[in-house]
Amino acid sequence: MVRITFWHRHQRILEKSGYLLREKYRRGYDPANGDLDEDKATHPKAAIMDAVRISDGSQVILKTVSFRDHPDEVNLCILFSEKLARDPRNHCVQILEVLRSPLDADIHIIVMPQLRRFDDLPFDTVGELVDAFRQIFEGVEFMHKHRVAHGDLTLNNLMLDASNLFPFGFHPVYTNRDLTFHQYAKYITRTECWPRYYIIDLGMSRRYSKRKAPCEKSTPFSLPFVHLLPERKGTVSRLFNPFPVDVFHLGHILRKEFHVYEHRPLAFLCPLVDSMLSDDAALRPTMSEVVQTPSHLRLPGSPEMDTLGHRIRQKLRAFKHIPPIPYSEFAPKPPLIDAQLRSFYTSLY
Repeated sequence: MVRITFWHRHQRILEKSGYLLREKYRRGYDPANGDLDEDKATHPKAAIMDAVRISDGSQVILKTVSFRDHPDEVNLCILFSEKLARDPRNHCVQILEVLRSPLDADIHIIVMPQLRRFDDLPFDTVGELVDAFRQIFEGVEFMHKHRVAHGDLTLNNLMLDASNLFPFGFHPVYTNRDLTFHQYAKYITRTECWPRYYIIDLGMSRRYSKRKAPCEKSTPFSLPFVHLLPERKGTVSRLFNPFPVDVFHLGHILRKEFHVYEHRPLAFLCPLVDSMLSDDAALRPTMSEVVQTPSHLRLPGSPEMDTLGHRIRQKLRAFKHIPPIPYSEFAPKPPLIDAQLRSFYTSLY
């Protein structure tokens, strides 16, 4: 028996709005006649669903947002998707459309391009990793410039546009498989196409007034390593500035997930990570100071792991004159955050 979910109830509504769900979510579907693998293909989070945009056949992702639980999310998505969409430093995912549920006044459905987690594929070179974090740093800097603290910077919320990496597409749930699920999805390296990276999930994000330094009484953040925050030490009512918290979270990802202290090719990032993890929030760099760090001066073509396969790919790249980083993107840019406003992004008063 099919368990009726939010998406089953909204299937026809979404189809009239131009979005087609997979067959298993359509009325009249019989699991006995379906594909067993497809029947099992369910997103880990009930709020997430994949669909096809009927007008052009493109793959999209749908997400339900409760206005009661996350009152700012839709408005912030619109801010970065409409008013600020054309700025190349904006790496917030571009919302294609916002739908209202006619069955529940509290629910919005935001429509996004299909992305995948930014570390879902192995990084082939240090240059690929540096470019990924250059873009993520730039995107968070852009958010901070507009006085928005993300508040939930985990690996699950850092994504990449894999449309060029996977020329023939990939399954929306089993992402290592092709769209038919019958074969492994074929892909190329990041160096061959330099994908764009995005930041998603603004449910915990806040926009603060420019009249006074922002502060929070307690972290609204649901991070797996929130207990490591120096701001959490001491009394529960301790005030803190949310912008240095974003900086700390990114530094922690580099330390814990990419092992910059143990992995010699990434050792050049250690001084930056040290500053981002400072116990004193006021001493952490602003995101503009992070972006201005000349980490790209490291030889970017160094492989993450010195294997025969890496050496062969490096030789091929040299033969084809493929650059180790997209040099034009690493050209110096003026900081977005004025140095005179540093106290706004690091202090409470």
